[in-house]
Formats: sequence, structure tokens, C-alpha cells
Amino acid sequence: MPDRSDADGQDGDEAAPARALAFQVPAFAAVGVSGFVVDAAITVLCARYLGLSPVLARPPGFVVATITNFLLNRAITFRGSRAPFVRAFLRYCAVASAGLVVNYAAYSACVMLSPRFGVAVTPAILPLFVAVGAGVAMVVTFLGFRQFAFR
Repeated sequence: MPDRSDADGQDGDEAAPARALAFQVPAFAAVGVSGFVVDAAITVLCARYLGLSPVLARPPGFVVATITNFLLNRAITFRGSRAPFVRAFLRYCAVASAGLVVNYAAYSACVMLSPRFGVAVTPAILPLFVAVGAGVAMVVTFLGFRQFAFR
């Protein structure tokens, strides 16, 4: 596993940025999977047990997943970051907010369009819609976190 300097690609070695990216992409994906599990589980719980609509059930899951993913990405994916914790968190939240717009738009499109294709919107299908939103937003957020939040 790369050392701390390899994780941010700033160790003076010309190959370091490529090694950093090769480490960061799969680490980001793994953290994203954990965030998906948190987000989807809370979304389903809010819809099924609190009776929230699919659209209102999503924000609580997103908030908890964002905080969880920040902590994991800082500790693992961008562990070489020298950005102060609070500044990195605020920047992370700004990038995550942009990602949320993309993510939520894709999720909401699934909720609104699925009945037109004969798919009922039930708590059981919501994790699929969460995955669609997360997948679409993944590229935007990775670039923003790498280039802005953890710099």
C-alpha cells in the first residue's frame, strides 16, 4: 500500500500522481459503496417505517452518508491531504452539495419515470434509484474532492 506521500501524489516522484490516482479511484469507489449502503438503508427505513414519501425519505440518508464518507475519504482515499480538517470538511460539503444536485436529480427522475415503464415505486426499489443517483454523481464528486476539498 502506498505511504502517505504517495496517496496525494506530491512526493516529488514523476510517477507519484499516477500511483496516487491508481490508489484513489478504487479507494473512492469502496468508500462510495459504504456510503451507498448507509444512504440506501436510511432511505428505506425512512420510507418503510416513518412513512415518508420516496422523495422526502432520501435527504436523511444523504446527510449521514456524506458525513460518513468524508471521514472515510479523509482517512483512506485522500489520506495524504494536508488540508485542515474543518476547511476540508466545508469544501467537501460544498462539492457534495453539487453532487447532491446531480444525484438527487437522477434519483427523482427514476422515481417519477418508473411508473411510466410499469415499475411501481416501493421501498424495495428505492436502493436501485439511490444507486443510479450515486453512480451519476460519482465522477463529479471524485474530481471535486480530489481537486478542491482535500487540497
